[in-house]
Amino acid sequence: MKEFLESIINTGNYVLEEMEERIERLYALGKITDADMAYLLNLAAEKASDIKQIDVPAVLADLENRVAALESQGICVWVPGMVTLKGQTVLYDILNEGKMRYLRYDGGRASTSLSPGKISGWVVLSAAGGSVTHTVEKDENGHIILVPVEGS
Repeated sequence: MKEFLESIINTGNYVLEEMEERIERLYALGKITDADMAYLLNLAAEKASDIKQIDVPAVLADLENRVAALESQGICVWVPGMVTLKGQTVLYDILNEGKMRYLRYDGGRASTSLSPGKISGWVVLSAAGGSVTHTVEKDENGHIILVPVEGS
């Protein structure tokens, strides 16, 4: 039994807490000795892959709670097809760099269903206080750039 568990542990393909429970259960059933249990518990901790220890349902629940908190403040993540009203703030990765920014549509239309930056009138807000820090514009090649606002 010890060799079988040792071969599984050496793969690193397990959740440490679950492996520890299995080892302790086998010890309680008398299938492995005290020394085997101590050895296997140490080996399991040493060989555990960090990526396997993530509790995906807990991470998703946390993210859902965080999004709900933001949306309860009237701020939501911009998604394709969404209609944004003039003066509405959204979260969006305007530079496609993996960083969400607070953006507000201040353009000349009452609303837009175009993504932030497609038309003029979008501004970047500070996270604290909501003051305008940048305007969203396009360079000569049509790439979106953030232009700092004087005094921010």
